Order: sequence, then C-alpha cells, then structure tokens
Amino acid sequence: MTVTAPAKREAGAPRRARPPRRPRFRRLAGYGLPSLLIAPLLAVVVGVVGYPIVRTVWLSFHEGENLISGPFNGLDNYTALFADPYFVSALIRTTVFAIVCVACTLLISLTVALVLDAGSWMAKIVTVIVLLPWAMPRVASGIVWKWIFNDQYGIANWLLVSLGFDRFQGFAWFNSGFTSLVAITIAVVWHSVPFIAISMLAGLRSTRGEVLEAARVDGAGFMQSLLRIRLPMMKPLLTILGVMSTIFAYQSFDHFLVMTTPPGGPSHSTEVLSLLTWLQAFTVLDQGAAAAMAVVTFVLLAAITAVYVRLSKEDR
Repeated sequence: MTVTAPAKREAGAPRRARPPRRPRFRRLAGYGLPSLLIAPLLAVVVGVVGYPIVRTVWLSFHEGENLISGPFNGLDNYTALFADPYFVSALIRTTVFAIVCVACTLLISLTVALVLDAGSWMAKIVTVIVLLPWAMPRVASGIVWKWIFNDQYGIANWLLVSLGFDRFQGFAWFNSGFTSLVAITIAVVWHSVPFIAISMLAGLRSTRGEVLEAARVDGAGFMQSLLRIRLPMMKPLLTILGVMSTIFAYQSFDHFLVMTTPPGGPSHSTEVLSLLTWLQAFTVLDQGAAAAMAVVTFVLLAAITAVYVRLSKEDR
C-alpha cells in the first residue's frame, strides 16, 4: 500500500487570508447592547402595563369590600358575577353595542375616506374638519349630544319634526333603554369616525398604482376596483382598525356616564361592562368583584383580537 505525500504548496503561491477575528468584547456587545438599550423601555412597559394587569388579576381572587383587600376566595367572584343577572345583561348589551358601533364606524369611515380620496380641492379643508370631533374630549362631546337629544330644547327632535315625524315632538330619548342606547351609539360613532376615516384615507391612497391603473384599463368599474383590489390590499390595515374600533366600543364609558341619569339608567337598561365595573368599584366599593369584571373584559377583548388576527392570516 503506497501512501502519497501531501502536495507541497508551490513557491510564491498566495496564502489564503483568514478573516479577522473580532475582539471578544465586541462580540459580546453585539449580543448584549440591543438588550441593554431596550431594557429601560421594557421596564417602563412592565411597570405601567404589566403590574396593573397582574394586580387586577390578583385582586379578582380576593374579597375586596370597602376597597380593602380581603382573604383569598378563589373563583367566588367569578361565579357570583355570572350568577348576577345585571352582569349577564351588561355583557350581552355591551357585545351588541360593540357590534353595531364597529359596523357603523367602519362603513361611515370608509364612505368619508372615499369622498376625501376623490381628490377635490376641498379635500384638505374637509380633512381638518373631519378631525375636529376626534379632538373633542369625550365628556364634552357627551354633554353636547345630551343637549342635542334633549326632549324640549334638542335639535334632534326639532329636525325630525321638521322632516314630518310629528311623534318626536317633545320625545324623551332617555326615558327608555333602547332609545338611550340609540342616542349614545350615535354619539360614540360620531366621536370614533374621524380617526378611523383618516386612517382609511391613508390606506386608500397607498393603493394607487399600476395595479389599479391596469384594472381600469381592463374595464373595471369603481365598485369592482374597490371590492376586489383596494379593500383586499388594505386588509391588514382594516384588521387593525377593526380591533381598535372593537376595543374603543367595549371601553365606552364617558358617554354612558354623562348622558344617562342616573348612570346606567333608567332601571339599569344602559349599563355596559365599563360602567358597571366603575359602579361596582366606586359605588358599591367592592374591588374584588370590580377586578373580576375587568379581567372578564380583558379576556374577552383578547379573544376577539385573536380572532381578528386569525382571520386576517387565513385570508393571505
């Protein structure tokens, strides 16, 4: 058996240069520096967001009469909640209210965005006007809308009577739960539309391009381009706006507190989860039950958000 000697490197052949090794400190800095820079922000997020959530969950498993944390009671607060007819009614009412608000907000916002996207010379001025309701504080807008629906001096009744609906002469909107919810829904949608509409306007303007021009050349009309090209291209944005609108609707509190007398009236017919949580905490002074309501609302919103994200991924 013959063994061949390794070939010798020819004289004068260039030696392959090794890549320079970075110092160990630089290699460690490459891994640790980003974490070090983000650590202060992470600490703020944990302190501002994480601690209140953990504290609320902890309180929901304890008795809390008169705003004093009592002994551990397990799931008693939750079982008492779902056995309470007022809480179950508020949960159903809030869900229906959120569905109506989200549907109306998205449809009206899309209409406003399409009008602004038309490119008229008044678009910039109208954009500023559209933003004004969103800049108004919720409490102030609630007071304004309460006067608009006043039975004696409100412009809503005057306008409806002027249009021929005589039954609205002196009509008391806040004497029944259904009409109260109609008035509050209008106020909440009016306050929510500007932000969603401006966001949709930005999304519509990002869809302008060669695809839309090609569709127009092929004979696609306005509705075909909108339903089959522009809205599908805006699906990630629409998912985010849907989640935000749902959260805004479930967290509606100021309008219910300001526009109903007493809050949640008449006869508990306008109580929603956010208002009922506040009443339980600061009127009944039962922070254990209030914390349990807050946790139920949080879990419900998290589940709805997960469904939104899941649906958006399946459509890709």
